[in-house]
Formats: sequence, structure tokens, C-alpha cells
Amino acid sequence: MAPYTTSATRRASESRVIADFFALHGLPSDSVEALADVSRLRRRSRGRSMTLGVSRAAHFLVDGRVAELVQPGKVRLWREVMLFERVSSTASFSGTHSEERPSANRREVIAGTPLSRCLFVEVPNSKLISLAMVDPAIALMLARMTTKRHTLTERLYTASRAAPVTRVAALLNYLAEPSRRNVIKPRGDGVMVMTTAEELVASGPSQADIADALCLGRATVEKAIAELRQAKALRSFGPGERANRCYPIDDHDLLRQIALGG
Repeated sequence: MAPYTTSATRRASESRVIADFFALHGLPSDSVEALADVSRLRRRSRGRSMTLGVSRAAHFLVDGRVAELVQPGKVRLWREVMLFERVSSTASFSGTHSEERPSANRREVIAGTPLSRCLFVEVPNSKLISLAMVDPAIALMLARMTTKRHTLTERLYTASRAAPVTRVAALLNYLAEPSRRNVIKPRGDGVMVMTTAEELVASGPSQADIADALCLGRATVEKAIAELRQAKALRSFGPGERANRCYPIDDHDLLRQIALGG
């Protein structure tokens, strides 16, 4: 009975994670339950190439960073809550303004590389389409997610006349999330002690990944990051600190101002 109990416990734990993810999008409890019943969690290790079959299932990135390969030498960097799917278009639902099937030249797979340990929610397309057709809340959630992805693509990855430092700042601001690190600080009596501090950190991509995503030269990206550190928007590293694929935010308001072209 032990293996069955372990399996049942693991499934219950995964169902809670899946339900919590969909609940974040304001779905009513019955919609969350319906999605959780047909979904499963998928984990991917950092650095191992992956292929997601979007013609078979939708994949929701719950946690982690992914470099999506758009074409050779061109990637897009995504963080949690982004959507990899092909079923949210109105063309997939009967009774809408267009009942044409998706174009045959659409990609059947999403290829890329996890830049950190990643967690996905996977939902079979047949189940997701069926639920979206009878549940307006789920259909609206998919539409909002797709709009967010398109908006981010337009804002971060399309051709732009903005200065490189502005574009790099915008991407790092998008990728940043709270993190904790160990720091040594003096106590009230002057004794130095180890404690933890929370800060915003954009982690995962290398400078080469950022260059490929923004269609910039690697030297240009390196210079932009140096400018952001000099301006104190990014924190410089202390002795012994991890510096590879990690960009701690020193002044978030300033980083956002630079990202807006200020």
C-alpha cells in the first residue's frame, strides 16, 4: 500500500499546485477544479534542450526561465505565467467569427532551453478546447494570457529604435523576481553576523542569451549592463558572489525609468 499512498499523496500535492496556478487568474472554483482534473505537472532541468508538442498539449510555465528558440540565432526569454499553446485562437472554437482551422504552417513544437529548473502545467489540447467551449471564464483566461504574450513580444522583442541600455533594462525588469541572499551585517553590539536579505534579481539568461533575444551584439549588451551598474540600477557584485547569469536590481524605480527611456 505504501507505493499507492505515496503516489496518491504526490498527485494531491500536484493538484494543489495546479489549482493555485489557475486560481491566480481569477477563475471560479469550479473552473479551477475542472482544469486541475485534466492537467499534470512537468519538470525540466536547467540547460537540457526541450521540445514541447503544442499540437498535442498546452504548456503553462509556472516557475522558472525559458529561452524559446524562434529561429536559428533568435530566442525569446520567458518567465513564469507565460503560455505555450495553439488553442486560444478563436479559429479553434466553433460558433466564432471564423471556423477556419489553424494554418498548416504554424509550428507544431516549441523548442528551447530551460535557463533554470522549470515547472510547467500541461493540459491536453482536446480537454482544454472542450472546457473553453463550455466555460467562458476559461476561454477569457486563455485570451488574456495570449494577449499578454503578444504584448510582451511587441514591447521586448520586436525591432526598436530605443537605445540598447533601454531595451536591456526593459528585459531585466521583466525577468526580475524576489530572491533571498546571505549577507554579513553588524549587530547592535558591533559583532558581525550572517543574516538574509531579500532583493529583486533577474536570473537565468547569459549575456549571450540577452543579445540573441534583443538582436544586439554581445559587446553592446555587456556595455549596457555596465552602464546600468554604473547608474546604480543594477547592483555590482561583492567578492565571492555569484556573477554568472545573475543581475541583482539595486534601484528598481530607476531600472523601470531607464526601461521607459528616461
